[in-house]
Amino acid sequence: MSTESVQGEGNITGIVKIVSEILSIGYVCNRCLGRAFAKLLHGMTNEERGKIVRDFIALLLDSGTNINVKMENFQEYHFRKLENVEHGNRMCQVCEDIFANIVPKLKEEAFRKAKAYEFENFLVGTVLNKILYEKDEALLKISPEYGESIKDEINREIGKSLCEKLGKIVDHKDPQLLILVNLKKLRVELKSKSIYIYGGYKKLVRGIPQTTWHCRRCRGKGCKFCNWKGKMYRSSVQQVIEKPLLKITGGKKSRFHGSGREDVDVRCLDYRPFVIEIIDPKIRNIDLEKVENEINRSKYVQVDGLKLVTKDEVIKVKEAKNDKVYRAIVTFSKILNDKELEKLSTLKNIKVLQKTPTRVLHRRADLLRERVVKSVQYRFLSKKRLELVIECDAGTYVKEFIHGDGGRTRPSIAEILQNPVRKIILDVIGIRK
Repeated sequence: MSTESVQGEGNITGIVKIVSEILSIGYVCNRCLGRAFAKLLHGMTNEERGKIVRDFIALLLDSGTNINVKMENFQEYHFRKLENVEHGNRMCQVCEDIFANIVPKLKEEAFRKAKAYEFENFLVGTVLNKILYEKDEALLKISPEYGESIKDEINREIGKSLCEKLGKIVDHKDPQLLILVNLKKLRVELKSKSIYIYGGYKKLVRGIPQTTWHCRRCRGKGCKFCNWKGKMYRSSVQQVIEKPLLKITGGKKSRFHGSGREDVDVRCLDYRPFVIEIIDPKIRNIDLEKVENEINRSKYVQVDGLKLVTKDEVIKVKEAKNDKVYRAIVTFSKILNDKELEKLSTLKNIKVLQKTPTRVLHRRADLLRERVVKSVQYRFLSKKRLELVIECDAGTYVKEFIHGDGGRTRPSIAEILQNPVRKIILDVIGIRK
């Protein structure tokens, strides 16, 4: 006998052993039986594989081969040499007949919900309940070499149906719509890929933050502390920009990614780069020119250059180190001295050491940072007031460079002039791109 013949007989014996172990646990449907051999034979369904395997075992049984199986798996067969098994109600001991009773309903739910979204490609995923997971694991343990998960079967079944009904394609790498079949909750959950929109914004008023600040006590629910608004401020740059975008896309909420940020009491009069992320949008194709015009009707914020980008742009915006130009109207405690003011003209490309400002120490580590102030220009406004134009590195704490923060920033304007600062009105007037 050739080596090939011996190996072939061994494979047949191995397959019979797998089938015997599966069919000895009770009735197993053709889908689950075929799923144990999903990695054998292309171009057919698991149900077709299961029928082939069951027919083969039925032939062996009728030929007198002794195989340990539960005979309720062969009720449809008319044996010549064996006693035929009586028909009765059966349930698959692996999948519990979900492909007959549950999957069709979830398939229709997926189709109905997916129709509400605009997308080009999708991916189906499945969450199993505990019982199905354990039974599926037991099946795959019997046939680890040839079997596939029941999740793959469900994903393929629903995915194929949606491709036919919606005319969309499956994308395993970067789907625009994720369709999650949740067998714990017996429902379908959809998650649409975020839309990322790049642009630049100006903040025209003081008193609003860049991103929405929810009340720190109620976390947005509304309480006495925040006057039942759920927010610490009346509006934000994020809220102004997100409003028309959420409306037109049907998105749930937004995330705002800015290239740095100005303080709440500081205006930004040059366009600061940002990316706004619209989470779970239903509509993807949007008229950004129309959105831009709508945002620019606001008295708080203006935007420019809106365009669709990928998620990679978020990293670029967050990591950008753009030098800034600030204009500050500064009121000092004492009358300004012309001779002392002349020292400001010499401040070019000076290194400034800044410890984390006292005003943010409660939420940031106490570090020492080195920044460069490129230039300082001044204009005399009154005996105690100056207009300063300061160009400096990204990340420079400009207020602290002016007032010194009790010596935590050195040198500072206040230290150089030997004149304590009483008030600062600050604007960002230039962002070097």
